[in-house]
Amino acid sequence: MNDNQKWLEAAAGLAQDMEYLKGALSPADRQNLQMAMTVYRQNAKNGVPWPSPDTLYCIQNLHMGSKMQLSTAVRPRL
Repeated sequence: MNDNQKWLEAAAGLAQDMEYLKGALSPADRQNLQMAMTVYRQNAKNGVPWPSPDTLYCIQNLHMGSKMQLSTAVRPRL
């Protein structure tokens, strides 16, 4: 499986989780999972390498006034 497929599979897994847990998730939780799905799909589209198992992949939601901007980063596990 190539990196793009891994990102798309991860996004599909989040979509399934959201559907399964939709009654138990708060609106903020749903928004965070939706944000992650968007990032994963963009990563697949843009050819972002899949992180190694020893790397943490971080997504941060930055509020810039009325705009939302997503920031992603990778860092080694401690």
